[in-house]
Amino acid sequence: MIVLKGDIVRTSSGVTGEVTDVWGVARAWLRIQSGVGIHYALETDVAEIVKRPKRKSPRERR
Repeated sequence: MIVLKGDIVRTSSGVTGEVTDVWGVARAWLRIQSGVGIHYALETDVAEIVKRPKRKSPRERR
């Protein structure tokens, strides 16, 4: 599953929050901002993407 910055995700450990940073080459690491604090997780630990922000079309970006 591909996780993008800005997604609201739920991990297998039950943490729900917004992805604030994604980095890594062979393994993608995520920094997740939840109501409790900042958590770090691998992309493979994501159980589901709760919400993904709507992307703007190229015409709206101008």
